[in-house]
Amino acid sequence: MPFTFTFTPSQNQTFELRCDYGTRRLDTHELAKLINQCEENYYSQEDDDIGLLREIGRKLYSWLDGKEGWLRRALSESTDKTIYLDLIKTSEAQGLNRETKPVALGLAHLPWELLHNDTEFLLNVLPVRKVKQENSSIFGEQNRPLRLLFMATSPEHPGIASLQFETEETNILQATKDQPLALVVEESGSVSELGNLVNSYTENYFDVFHLTGHGVIYTAAAYSSYLPPGKQIADHTPCFITEDELGEMAFTTVDDLAKAFKNRFPRVVFLSGCHTGQIANQGTIPSMAEALVKAGAAVVLGWARPVYDRTGIIAAQTLYQALATGETVEAAVKAAQMEMIAQKCSDWHLLRIYRDTRLIEKLVTPLNTFKREKRKFNPPENEFLDENNIVKVASRGEFVGRRRALQRGLKALRQTGDEIGVFIAGMGGLGKSSLAARLCTRVQSQRDNFQRVVLIGPVDEIKLIGKLASKYERFAGVPALLNDPNVPSLKGRLQNFFEHIEDELDQPLLLVLDDFEQNIPESNIADGSLRMTTDAYRVLEAVCAALAENQAESRLIVTCRYLQAETLPPHKLHLESLAGMGESDIDKIYRGWDRQIQLQARKQRILKIANGNPRLLKWLVEVLQQPGLAADELLTKLENTQLKFRENILAETLLSGLKEEEKKFLARLSVFYLPVQREIIENLYFTSVETFHETSLHSLTSLSLVESATVYAGQKVEYRVTTILAPLLQPILTEAEWQTTRQAATRTIYQAWWEESNKRNEEQAREIVRLAVLAQEQEIAITVGDIIANRWVNTSRFREAWELCQEILQLGEDYRILGTIARAEETLGLVDSASSHYQLALKLCPEDDLIKKASILHNMANLKATQGDIAEAFALFQQSLEITDSINDVQGKAAILYEMANLKATQRDIAEAWALLQQASEITDNINDVETKASILHQMANLKARQGDTAGAFALFQQCLKVHESINDVQGKAAKLASMAYWEGQRGNKAKQLELNLQAAQLFAQVGAYLDLRQVLKNLGVTAETNGIIYLAQAVWLCLRIQVPLHDTVDTLKPMYNRVPQGDEMEGLLGVTAMFFCRIRGGGHPQLEELEDSGFKLLLGAAAGQGIETKEAFKAWLLEKHLSDPQYFIPRLYQRLEAIIGDGWVFDPGEIV
Repeated sequence: MPFTFTFTPSQNQTFELRCDYGTRRLDTHELAKLINQCEENYYSQEDDDIGLLREIGRKLYSWLDGKEGWLRRALSESTDKTIYLDLIKTSEAQGLNRETKPVALGLAHLPWELLHNDTEFLLNVLPVRKVKQENSSIFGEQNRPLRLLFMATSPEHPGIASLQFETEETNILQATKDQPLALVVEESGSVSELGNLVNSYTENYFDVFHLTGHGVIYTAAAYSSYLPPGKQIADHTPCFITEDELGEMAFTTVDDLAKAFKNRFPRVVFLSGCHTGQIANQGTIPSMAEALVKAGAAVVLGWARPVYDRTGIIAAQTLYQALATGETVEAAVKAAQMEMIAQKCSDWHLLRIYRDTRLIEKLVTPLNTFKREKRKFNPPENEFLDENNIVKVASRGEFVGRRRALQRGLKALRQTGDEIGVFIAGMGGLGKSSLAARLCTRVQSQRDNFQRVVLIGPVDEIKLIGKLASKYERFAGVPALLNDPNVPSLKGRLQNFFEHIEDELDQPLLLVLDDFEQNIPESNIADGSLRMTTDAYRVLEAVCAALAENQAESRLIVTCRYLQAETLPPHKLHLESLAGMGESDIDKIYRGWDRQIQLQARKQRILKIANGNPRLLKWLVEVLQQPGLAADELLTKLENTQLKFRENILAETLLSGLKEEEKKFLARLSVFYLPVQREIIENLYFTSVETFHETSLHSLTSLSLVESATVYAGQKVEYRVTTILAPLLQPILTEAEWQTTRQAATRTIYQAWWEESNKRNEEQAREIVRLAVLAQEQEIAITVGDIIANRWVNTSRFREAWELCQEILQLGEDYRILGTIARAEETLGLVDSASSHYQLALKLCPEDDLIKKASILHNMANLKATQGDIAEAFALFQQSLEITDSINDVQGKAAILYEMANLKATQRDIAEAWALLQQASEITDNINDVETKASILHQMANLKARQGDTAGAFALFQQCLKVHESINDVQGKAAKLASMAYWEGQRGNKAKQLELNLQAAQLFAQVGAYLDLRQVLKNLGVTAETNGIIYLAQAVWLCLRIQVPLHDTVDTLKPMYNRVPQGDEMEGLLGVTAMFFCRIRGGGHPQLEELEDSGFKLLLGAAAGQGIETKEAFKAWLLEKHLSDPQYFIPRLYQRLEAIIGDGWVFDPGEIV
């Protein structure tokens, strides 16, 4: 049986703890200290210190156990290891003063999940927080499958990270495939639509409501600008980010959810979003989960802090697998917790469970219970077949994206709508049939009495009647209705059919006419008329009219490559046009298909070719997965795949039927890679003969040669030509015409998207630069490109910045771009290039651009410091400092003082370093420069740690991490983690040192900061007890591949030498490589003699290991082993290193420039 600890207010603003063993008065002061400690060391952290977690867990255990040993006794007597924490009276207490109220609320805030008995965390113990007394009855165990209402929210907003909600749904279905559940998905992400859906079902229909997305603690300062007019939310209110009717961001409170459910919640609610189980405002405002229990929900799960997407998915799939098999709620939550631990989720302890006092055990019975209701669902995918009878659509687990199209389609298909269905149009391969299958799944999961009929390709009356009669043949009289000779019109017979199956049989129809373009003769495609056959027109006309006139519940879905509204019969269909899929969705599809090797260069190449078309992407991936293709053969196969696809979509046939002005219009529009609005198209360069034709745009859109996705009312329509057509369009314009078009296009989007826009976005900026380079509009390319590239460098996107600058430099040298590319090159390890580019930038920099000159000198000084030339670095910093003083650039001055402090620290002049840091810190505080402040705090933390104040150092490190998280500075975060790892090692915490170093390595690899990555890999190689040689091998590999400073290179080769067995060939290869780098990189290096000596000692040691004792034998050995020939020993060292690394790469070696 579970054991209960009850917390209750007592006299004089104090509290008592009660259980079956007695009552104990609690020390309010000690409670407040514990709550504050958890707030500072647990709830405010992004990364956990395992030592602090143990300390908190031990304090909680000791405090709950007491001198009487209550907790130990309870655990020894309890069989299911569930502990109920009865917080009802403390959470509802009235009349508490300012000191005791936070304590009363904070009891629920304490992380009881961390209970630790001085030996281990009590992982088999589940703390459950009871926060409401509820005496009403509740729905009992049901003899049927589990019914889960799933709602994902994914608003379109640049600050909202895309979550893997499709994966979460797929994994839940996969986990419960042997214990099937009834999954109903609310697709809109809108709370008002959630209310409509819930109202469509009887009370207690759903067992569980699962809400997945982002949770936040609302503050007006951060979020008030996103609220609709008239809506107000109090500061520190826990909210869930949902969607409005346009798919944009909305904030949902507990009151909003309660209104949607009319306070009739399913028995279990899982708020799978960050902060949903976290008490706000330092423990003074109840969490969203707790507040939802008080609003009427029986059991609510939430997360106490930001949680990893992967962790949330693992918890959900395990929870529902357990609930579907008939486990109790507590047992299912415990199973989810244990699976998170088994899957090494570091944030396993963040899951919270709140509940009221009603008795809820099992939600449903196990699968084989007598007379258990059966779950009947046939996936629609098997009915969508191609000409070879192969399933051609994405399965329920593969489907990704098309969220807005899916939302609009479901709205058109719902029972109470004005429309009778949806007509989906778009170029071949965009996923029209997959979307139709997804719509079928969604409709039939919400209304399981629907029958489904799918007709593919050519359709006529006989085929339609035959299919419908076959589907309903078990119902007497239906075939006769469909073939009634007394009703001559097809429309009349269909009206009788719909009336009968809906009113008498309660079996409405979901009819799908797939690949409807097969009903349009090729001659009518070629001439652009798009007229369908008479038989097909009659069928579509009759179905639309019968559904509309009957006001039928049955619905129709049509998929077709072409859409010309004038060729359709009268209808009440929603017309949905698809365009190419967005980058994030197409990337998800790629990851699902190409799981073997995901080299970045290869991936970007085929994503560019596919250009948002999922079918073409799949074909390209299939080519890439063929084994043993040489580079030339692979290129040929990719080109042939593109050609095959253009033939598949009848591209040449469609183009040949166009008028000359339509072809030119299409070619001009194709210069844009992003969709553009009509106003931009109108401003393209045209000759005096050419004019903008609305009819041309309409005609080309109808033929799917121009993509134009459906938008919501009030949103502007955008147009785009897929790059798949580029080879066919190239001959249509002369080179001069192409160039004038590119120039006009560049100027137009620069004005619209940059000069006149207050909502600049990165994707559009990148398109401006791409077109500007092609159009040779150098100043536009530099103006936009330098801002974007610098932003990328500042957010650790070094490779992208380098590539962008390389692209712009094709137009000629410019000091701004040269200075920026040098910043990227320095981190990527291209040190020589960085040095020469800095020098050239300084030479070309105008005398009056003092800000840029100071910046270049500053960056040059950093590079010199990295190379070990401290004196020259100080001189350059001083020059930069003089300029910043002269122009009163206080931000630049703070950054220089910080860098000079770093140099002083390396020279062990701690007092001077601290003084410089203090000066820099005062400046950053005055101007609120959080980025530089974080760097200063980092160096201060290192200085404190050197002086033995590790506690003070780690407090500063945590402050740094928060800043880097807030500004998305991945490299800065990684640097802090690497420093923390070093100091954890210094205080003997080897496990934490390894964990932090691995995190830092992964982040450095993620952003391509290879110089920093080399250092962390070297640290891992020296300190890791297992796999150390694998990490060291990668560090040495980087020394060979990028321009690592000489002293760092030799410093890396030495520990690798010590790791390999004595007498191994690697000893000689490492020694001679050290000497080689001293020769080619050592010119002018102040420590060259010392480094050469180190390299020579390695080589002599290798020779001694081979028994070499004389100078003559040494020379002969070098000759015999080819150790004097870098054309041999460098490639050989690569081979040996890669053999050691095997599959253990921390980074993708294919990404190295």
